[in-house]
Amino acid sequence: MGQPYSADLRERVLRAYERHEGGPELLARRFQISRACAYNWVRAARLEGRRSAKPHAGGVPATLDAEGVSVLRALVREDNDATLTQYCDRLAARTGITLSPAVVCRTLKRLGLARKKRR
Repeated sequence: MGQPYSADLRERVLRAYERHEGGPELLARRFQISRACAYNWVRAARLEGRRSAKPHAGGVPATLDAEGVSVLRALVREDNDATLTQYCDRLAARTGITLSPAVVCRTLKRLGLARKKRR
């Protein structure tokens, strides 16, 4: 995902629209942004009075709570030779929380837990 447009660019597009220098499509070409972006900015300013971006919503909440993390730590301590799928199965058996191997991998990395990788 690319970087968000600056607040300054949004303000320049909206000022140009308010001075009737063109519609959203013309302004999109002029300022080198997508048509949808220009239309959305104009619509938000007109309907909501909002001239800035909405704040970040925070993303998806974590699936694994503190208790689940402690169980995962214990699983790695007991057997750091297990595969991600085995960790998923063992975690589900102990906590009832079903996770994908990708989520377990990201959680292990976030916690700084090393595991032995064997072919």
